[in-house]
Amino acid sequence: MKIEDEIRQAQFNRPQHKAGMNLIFTANWLLNEISVALKPIGLSLQQLNALTILKGQANHTASVNLIRERLIDRMPNVSRLLNKLMDKGLIKKDRDLSDQRVVYINLTAEGEKAALKGRELFNKVAYGIDNEQAELLNDLLEKMRK
Repeated sequence: MKIEDEIRQAQFNRPQHKAGMNLIFTANWLLNEISVALKPIGLSLQQLNALTILKGQANHTASVNLIRERLIDRMPNVSRLLNKLMDKGLIKKDRDLSDQRVVYINLTAEGEKAALKGRELFNKVAYGIDNEQAELLNDLLEKMRK
């Protein structure tokens, strides 16, 4: 469906404004699709992202700063996100013995299972475009951020 019909706006001042609105609308749509897909395991996209980062690290361990730097959604309150994962038993925190300000986050066995299941559910989200169209879209989005 055209963006004009979705948001009931007859026209846009410039094609770039339409593209921007279309991008924001589509991003929100996609976030909702992902949220629905992850609901059965009780994870948000940000939580899955943090678990995936940890899963990719040596010994499934990373500092809070490394997680903060690699998150897709660069949220300021990473501590709160990590506390929620800890409450669910998916991660544990360890302080550096030589510098108590440094906190290491470790993926638990349950966290690894959740990361795998979350990735499986995430991969089932349908995008409605083929590989060639996805490559074109990726090129355009990267050009937009330059």
